[in-house]
Amino acid sequence: MKNNKRTRVGSEAQYGPRLVGEILHNYLENSNEPLAVAYREHKAETEDETGQLFKNLFPDTHLGVDVKLITREPGRMPVGAYLDGIIIRDAESHFIFTERTTLKKVKKTQRNPVIFAGGCVNVHLLVDGTKRLEFNHPRFHPDFTFRDFCVAAAQELLTVARLLGEEDSEE
Repeated sequence: MKNNKRTRVGSEAQYGPRLVGEILHNYLENSNEPLAVAYREHKAETEDETGQLFKNLFPDTHLGVDVKLITREPGRMPVGAYLDGIIIRDAESHFIFTERTTLKKVKKTQRNPVIFAGGCVNVHLLVDGTKRLEFNHPRFHPDFTFRDFCVAAAQELLTVARLLGEEDSEE
């Protein structure tokens, strides 16, 4: 009869269950894999910076300068407002700030506008003039069951038929 037990080298503790954090720490500190080496190099570079907030930021105060703001909104900039853009120093004591215009969202027209929005049913008007019915997805609970939803949806469908049916008959 063969012995199926493998011979293990080292202490039995290293083969027992361990926390994921311990495994990662051991891998990152002792492995020669490229990820672990890069991690150790990055850690060595950043250890000098710990505890030094704003180490790589250098304040620079200019007194008696002209600043021209080019913004999307007319008038003066409100106190405490933030603008996203770029500032350019174009002379010894003159700066121009230009606000980014790409951040302004263009209001899109809705492709299929909702012409009836109910609690259970919505009706969309398609590009070709036809109407599309869409049922909402309710949250069921003991006070509002599937049966209650069906009854409410049926009442809304009758309302939609009455409202939108009159428009169709006039055409």
